[in-house]
Amino acid sequence: MRDRRATGRRKLALVASAATLAVATAAAASDGPSVISEAGVVPPGGRYVLDGEGWFVGPRCDQRVEVSQRERHGVRIGSAPVRDNGTFRFSRRVPRGAARGTRIVVDVTQFCDGVGTTRTVRLKVGKASRSCPEPLSVDRAAYAIKVFGGLGCTAGARAVGAFIDTDVEPAGWSCARVDRRIAGHDFACIETARPGRRVTARRVREV
Repeated sequence: MRDRRATGRRKLALVASAATLAVATAAAASDGPSVISEAGVVPPGGRYVLDGEGWFVGPRCDQRVEVSQRERHGVRIGSAPVRDNGTFRFSRRVPRGAARGTRIVVDVTQFCDGVGTTRTVRLKVGKASRSCPEPLSVDRAAYAIKVFGGLGCTAGARAVGAFIDTDVEPAGWSCARVDRRIAGHDFACIETARPGRRVTARRVREV
């Protein structure tokens, strides 16, 4: 077990932040046009960012994607240029008066020869993060747990706890040991299917 842990530490030593890991995971998993937002939950007055990859580039396709927000029907809220490498970035602020718990559904569409390709992102208005009330105990150490993007404390603690204990990523998660001096915590796990949902663990004491 010690050899496996040492190998895992060397392998992950260069990972500095959970955000970097989220982008790398999404890029590796992409198949054709994709769009993600790391902010699965956005506070009132906060800003979310949509990052697209794999969108079409060529004379038969629009050079911009159209972005609309669903209400009873789609309301256009903007557009973003598709770069030569098929990526784009779109940013929008949530109104300060938006009620917590409000669901935001955003469609991103690009037309080629008059046919649209659409990808959808779902967000929620609420607290961007929260600290879990109970510390996590693993291998005679206690860790303060913080969850993001609407992830529950139980699910977050289960995922990061399994990684701390074994150095093996749980199914459906991308995890890393991070530099506490840079990131402010010791471990981070990101849900692969929904990169906005993540958990961090900071060692606080021996138990």
